[in-house]
Amino acid sequence: MRSAVAITLALCLLSGSARAQNASVKIGVLNDQSTSFSALGGTEVVEAVKLAVSDFGGQALGKPIQVVAADHQNKPEVALSIARQWLEQDGVDAIVDVANSAIALSVNTLLGERKKIGLFVSPITDRMTEDLCTGYGIAWAYDAYSVARSSAMAQIASGGETWYILSPDYEAGKVLEASYKAAVEESGGKVVGTVRAPLGTTDFSSFLLQAQASKAKVVALTLNGPELVNALKQIQEFGIIQAGQRVALGTLHQSDARSIGLETLKGIQFASPWYWNTDAASRQFEQRMMAKTGNAPGWVAAGSYSATMSYLKAVQAAGTDAPQAVLAKMREAKINDMFVHNGTLWPNGRLIHDMFLLQVNAPGGADKQDVFKVVATVPAEKAFRPLADSKCPLVKK
Repeated sequence: MRSAVAITLALCLLSGSARAQNASVKIGVLNDQSTSFSALGGTEVVEAVKLAVSDFGGQALGKPIQVVAADHQNKPEVALSIARQWLEQDGVDAIVDVANSAIALSVNTLLGERKKIGLFVSPITDRMTEDLCTGYGIAWAYDAYSVARSSAMAQIASGGETWYILSPDYEAGKVLEASYKAAVEESGGKVVGTVRAPLGTTDFSSFLLQAQASKAKVVALTLNGPELVNALKQIQEFGIIQAGQRVALGTLHQSDARSIGLETLKGIQFASPWYWNTDAASRQFEQRMMAKTGNAPGWVAAGSYSATMSYLKAVQAAGTDAPQAVLAKMREAKINDMFVHNGTLWPNGRLIHDMFLLQVNAPGGADKQDVFKVVATVPAEKAFRPLADSKCPLVKK
């Protein structure tokens, strides 16, 4: 009798959980809101996702759209615990952003196991759409391949054929280092040295002395956040640029430019998936986000808005929030919005779209928020790895 009661109670609890999960379309923003990567997106991303939900109308399939958010603190175990809770107990339908490539890879594996959708914006690793693809993780903004190709080709074309690469000693840094090596060598250049700095490094003196001693024409930094800020300030102190070596960045965030200062950065070029002063639609988004946060938005916030809006449109078009049906609609669509230009979602989860080569403005401009300018547009099919070269098993099948 007890066994029958226990089974009945368990079934009721499961039924109640299922009803709770189906009561709304639930989107979870999972990123760093308090440590190294918080300035790159953080709570600004939460505001952008909420804005997308509001613009969509707040409902999908006749159900309210709910946004939940959590700070993974740059800790893989914390991130995975939150994601598991969301997917297994809280009825979250899609997870957005997921800063930190190592964390993103773990969350991507979990999404594949639970057959739920991940809209990855921050992480630069391409393994989610290559050897570790699951079919449920979508890389919305960029990857190491697109960033390295755009940056390396431009520098080598103007005489920067020898390179020294300084990277952070974690997953994203290793991926970018390998991507830069391949891009430089395939473009006719040569990498004369590499070094990796531990996460949290504040004194880059020894690494920069090695870069100077290498006599490389280009010193490439694939750092992010506070590490990038500290390294660039010390580059000015060492007089590296004044001595004739160029400094190339994989990518640069709006928040980094504000922290570092335009005097330190002026003239530096880098690849980016978006900038707010590219066109009228982007400028309109900038004005709306400025009203919420007081700063012009970075591309992580813009990409998260775009990914959320595209997901919700696919849910509505599919008539269900069942992941496979939603993914099919997203792959069918030709995506064009304020963030994505000429976008196509491939079977491996890679969204290809036009990329931009940006340059840091000189200080003293009329608009203090307008820190970059577009130098060139790289078409989607040239910016990203060809689908035929993908290592994703789903593509090979």
